[in-house]
Amino acid sequence: DFPKSIVILGAGVIGCEFATIFSNFGKTKVYLIDKQERILPFEDEDIANVVARNLEENGVTIHRGAQLKRMDIVNDQVEYELTFDDGRNEIYTVEKGLLSVGRIPNYETLDLEKAGIHPTDRGYIKDDDTKTDVPHIYAVGDLTADVALVNVAELEGRHAAELASGVIEPEVSYNNISSIMFLNPEVAAVGLNELTARKGKIPYRIATLRFEFINRAIAMRRTQGLFKLMVTDDDEMKVLGMRVVGAHASSTIQAISLLINMGQSIKVIAETVHAHPSMPEGLQECARMLMGKSIVKPDALGHSNCYRVSENGEKTDIDFVVKENA
Repeated sequence: DFPKSIVILGAGVIGCEFATIFSNFGKTKVYLIDKQERILPFEDEDIANVVARNLEENGVTIHRGAQLKRMDIVNDQVEYELTFDDGRNEIYTVEKGLLSVGRIPNYETLDLEKAGIHPTDRGYIKDDDTKTDVPHIYAVGDLTADVALVNVAELEGRHAAELASGVIEPEVSYNNISSIMFLNPEVAAVGLNELTARKGKIPYRIATLRFEFINRAIAMRRTQGLFKLMVTDDDEMKVLGMRVVGAHASSTIQAISLLINMGQSIKVIAETVHAHPSMPEGLQECARMLMGKSIVKPDALGHSNCYRVSENGEKTDIDFVVKENA
């Protein structure tokens, strides 16, 4: 049975995914509590805005800048009170409440202390390249402080098994971890985004291309979305990361994951013949834009953007001139 209404506490990936699920069925009024001014706080603003707009168009109410004061069961209903950044205080009543504010590792029955393993105050197990403080015990997956994704847990598990068998392997690298956010529209991510690059004072260049310019998206009539490709701010233009919002997003990120792992330039993508019509052609066009070899002109069409950001966070548009003989 679908609840008539539900409030979701937490506007991260999991909270937004459940908001997407319930709102898509069209049988539940969804409220989403976001203590910040926008959802998906670890993603770039342009990515989060696309998802938020779609959630709201699908009937989701997003409580922005809201702090949960209390949440109680009153007459078999969930009553919650919010205080907002602007000083407002409001009370809502819904049928169900869903808490999406983090995960708790499931190891209560393992008696870890008897094995000499002592979790941190946050409930995680400390490890160094999957090795714990006890030489013959390894830790992988969600009970460590690394990225809580299935593909990461599998990578760590394979690595730990090899180490335990005496196989010497390079340390696990988290630089090119790919992830999918099952939202509306779908979001795929790999490597750095602008938030992490600016936090680390890493200079970078960005090219964005909206789906309205991609032939496959036009043919599918699914033109809402964008590619966002990030590279180093130098002549090599090595790949730092990418975000894709829209149809088939998850099918476009593996090439970028491989280039990050190999430390390669976007020139590889720009010069590779892509299947046509296909969604990865949008990725190729972003690479061409950064190299000055694209026929896409942001000023003319408004479907794209190209800029650089210094280590101090200063943003400047990249002059969009097609090179001779390109």
